[in-house]
Amino acid sequence: MGEPTAHDGMLRDLMQREIYLETQIRGPYAQVRAIDAQTGLEVAVTTPASAAQFDQKRLALRKLGQALIAHGVMLDPDRAAPTNLEIDNRPADKAGKGTKSPLPALPKRGILT
Repeated sequence: MGEPTAHDGMLRDLMQREIYLETQIRGPYAQVRAIDAQTGLEVAVTTPASAAQFDQKRLALRKLGQALIAHGVMLDPDRAAPTNLEIDNRPADKAGKGTKSPLPALPKRGILT
């Protein structure tokens, strides 16, 4: 059987980073924390204590990866970069070219009452 992260681009990218994992068992639950050493970003997941440790840690690592992507620290390896054709055909770009938006215009201060 191959390496468990061979098909998962996010976990492969996370293997290049220094990450601390901490597991605490509290009754029937286990709380796993993953901390990125470079940014200090920390996430926690709660799982059944009977779940496999590999799955608990993988879940915490994937959640950390999503948080790093959301904060712009890491690129999403599962999404391909958009092509120029996709960028030119976005609905937001078409809305600005003479078509009227179905949403009401906001007042100058940006507060809709």
